[in-house]
Amino acid sequence: MSEAKTIRVLVWDENPHHAPKELYPKNLRGAIADGLEEFGDANLVVTTANLDDPEQGVSDEALNNADVLIWWGHARHGEVEDSVAERVAKRVREDGMGFVALHSAHYSKTFRAVLNATGHLKGGWREADDTEEIRVCAPWHPIAEGVSDFTLPAEEMYGGPFDVPPCEVLVLQSFFPLGGEVFPSGACWTVGEGIDPEFTSGPGGGKGQGKGIGRVFYFRPGHETYPTYFLPEIRRVIYNAVRWAGKLS
Repeated sequence: MSEAKTIRVLVWDENPHHAPKELYPKNLRGAIADGLEEFGDANLVVTTANLDDPEQGVSDEALNNADVLIWWGHARHGEVEDSVAERVAKRVREDGMGFVALHSAHYSKTFRAVLNATGHLKGGWREADDTEEIRVCAPWHPIAEGVSDFTLPAEEMYGGPFDVPPCEVLVLQSFFPLGGEVFPSGACWTVGEGIDPEFTSGPGGGKGQGKGIGRVFYFRPGHETYPTYFLPEIRRVIYNAVRWAGKLS
């Protein structure tokens, strides 16, 4: 794919009122957008939006002008209109917009609509300043470029199983030593047009169900009480994910 392609990235959050302003003065969306822009990538054009914007920040016009949507939500999932989730899912599944869901966005209406999944954390969750050890499972994948195994000194714990469809690639896996939990912390799917829903195992010869038009990445870290989105490893993963979801890699 040509490096001349421009990827328009819309970074959305729910404008969380409980996120500490001393930690995130520009809110989560601002820190995530700044993390993308620090790479100086002329291929990316980054804008931000939030739940309290007109049309909840995701009007048809906004979505039509986005090649990749980054979504962070936590306490206000229920305030997102069902029509918003439907619009996002349509753009991903029919038009090929990339979708990157962060942390508690596993329970967002958008993530659940895009993957047609519950997003349940079958192994529970815990806020206890857990250490999170993140292992690169697919070092060959574009999202893992420039990323080695790393440890977050404090994060919220999520425990697997994760109630989502089987991912196509597990890029990152998390381990929480405090309780011994593991979680698929960086997972990729393709969805929508291009996949044969009736496919089973096929005739052999490497023929598969096909790849969907929309690329989806879920990245687990990012609880709002920790400085996670300022860490260089986290910013690198999100940057790589945007390029992958936007079909630059």
